[in-house]
Amino acid sequence: MALALDATSIGVSVTGTSQTWSHTCTGSDRILFVACGIPLLDTITVTYAGTAMTLVGKIGTDDLVRYTYLWYLAAPATGANNIVVTSSSSQILRGVAASYTGAKQTGIPDASATKAQNVASLGEISQAVTTIADNCWLVLAGTSSLISAGTSTTERAEVAQDGLGIFDSNAAKTPAGSYSLAVKNDDTVSRDMQIV
Repeated sequence: MALALDATSIGVSVTGTSQTWSHTCTGSDRILFVACGIPLLDTITVTYAGTAMTLVGKIGTDDLVRYTYLWYLAAPATGANNIVVTSSSSQILRGVAASYTGAKQTGIPDASATKAQNVASLGEISQAVTTIADNCWLVLAGTSSLISAGTSTTERAEVAQDGLGIFDSNAAKTPAGSYSLAVKNDDTVSRDMQIV
């Protein structure tokens, strides 16, 4: 079975210690990714249908005023269930999610990388990752004040007013090797951007 996008969802920004939104997973060999953007470095946990998700990575900007996190869960429960993001302190919480079918259920992630960079007006930030297995899809979480998909990258969901998005390669990468995803700063001024 080939890997394919299943569903996306958006958690509208809230201020507090918890954010909840519904996401529906269907199909077989499922995997769920959740991206979160927050202004303060904090202890963040994410659950789906009450099951803890695993952190892929997190990164902050040079000025330490914005952080991006990416989590995954293999074999998430089917049907409509809640994604719950919890922070150890009250702050602005925002999140997006994308689920896929036909995914490998072990050995996740195949590879990962993070990057923070100040990007010029209408500039792009990209990050390469070297896959180990053949036919991997790449998934990226990115933040900026205004963000969109860059070169060889497809946007899946975005909290538009806050510049947090989840993106992917929209196809399996073969053979295994070095591949890049990218996001663009769509603001008219330079911005710190992060990608996981």
